Amino acid sequence: DFENVRFTYPGANGPAIDGVSLTVRRGEIVALVGPNGSGKTTLMSLLLRFYDPQEGRILIDGRDTRRITLRSLRESMSLVTQEAIIFAASMAENIAYGARSAPRDRIELAARRAYADEFIRALPEGYETVCGDRGTTLSGGQRQRLSIARAILRDAPILIFDEATSQIDAESEQKIQTALEGFSSGRTTFVIAHRLSTIRFAHRIVVLDKGRVVDTGKHEELLDR
Repeated sequence: DFENVRFTYPGANGPAIDGVSLTVRRGEIVALVGPNGSGKTTLMSLLLRFYDPQEGRILIDGRDTRRITLRSLRESMSLVTQEAIIFAASMAENIAYGARSAPRDRIELAARRAYADEFIRALPEGYETVCGDRGTTLSGGQRQRLSIARAILRDAPILIFDEATSQIDAESEQKIQTALEGFSSGRTTFVIAHRLSTIRFAHRIVVLDKGRVVDTGKHEELLDR
């Protein structure tokens, strides 16, 4: 639950989030859409407590997130960012980041569900192949699929996915879309959406503009309006 949430960045002329109230049900897939600067990423940053609201509050299962330890809060979430963070480590180690004790079979299962297994096995040393720093040896689509595999392995009840498809070919985009649809089923999911293809499978679309919710509904309803 977002209850009349307001937040202004230091030195900004106006609020980035301006009185947002929104209730998301358990297992619901919500797409956040709107122009650049509309508040999509800021709203998710507040959910993760990278910042706290200056007014209003955010609750999970009725509990104010400011009264939950950061570790407990963030253990309940998986985050796939617009720029996939890849380390100079093996493919297996990159997937297991955040779930270090995961056995190899679970790592490989997560990779298969993220459609990453196919390109990993084609590498000279498979899962032991070391990525270049920041994933420079991988394509944009491969980096994103590794990041999704990491989220799948973590298996948190809340998923935040900041869609990034500007540098991804059509085949990779389709695989990412399929992986996301499969993994988000039954999981509370927020998708910061930039393309129409991502929006279609959402249960609800929330339209933001200038830090405010200006409309909500299903894809067809919003097109009609």
